[in-house]
Amino acid sequence: MPILTRPTATAFLLIVLTGCATTPTTPAARLPASPGTPAASQEETPAGPQAADGRELSSCEDADCEIEIQAGDELTIDKRFGVRQLTIGALQPDGARITLRGSAGELSVQGMKGSISSNCVNGRCRDEGELVLAPGETGRINDMRLDLAHLSGDRAVLRLIPG
Repeated sequence: MPILTRPTATAFLLIVLTGCATTPTTPAARLPASPGTPAASQEETPAGPQAADGRELSSCEDADCEIEIQAGDELTIDKRFGVRQLTIGALQPDGARITLRGSAGELSVQGMKGSISSNCVNGRCRDEGELVLAPGETGRINDMRLDLAHLSGDRAVLRLIPG
């Protein structure tokens, strides 16, 4: 076995180690995702703007909210606004149908196809109303403003503003 001198051994080790420790100058190529499969980093989001309060329906009790609504949602509103409950009916291309219940004689509705009726059973009276709110149109229920900020299919964004 040959004996290597220190300078020769150092040079030999340097050559061997340099050859093993190569660094690629270009990143490895990524294979494209298979057809019809979204890349893992992409997230699907619903069409349209996101509501500030999301689907938190209880955030509307003070009549100051922006929520995503769907047919069947029920919003409880503080009685000081003269309306106790809003129920989201059908979401159609021409607008969102909203039914409401409030105290007798205290309900005023403005908007597309708005109506109010009073109903008394066993001496207990209440007002019921209906309103169709189109995208970009403002409706009013007493001192509460309603804006339909977005409507697409079975999803809409409703904004309530007191005053």
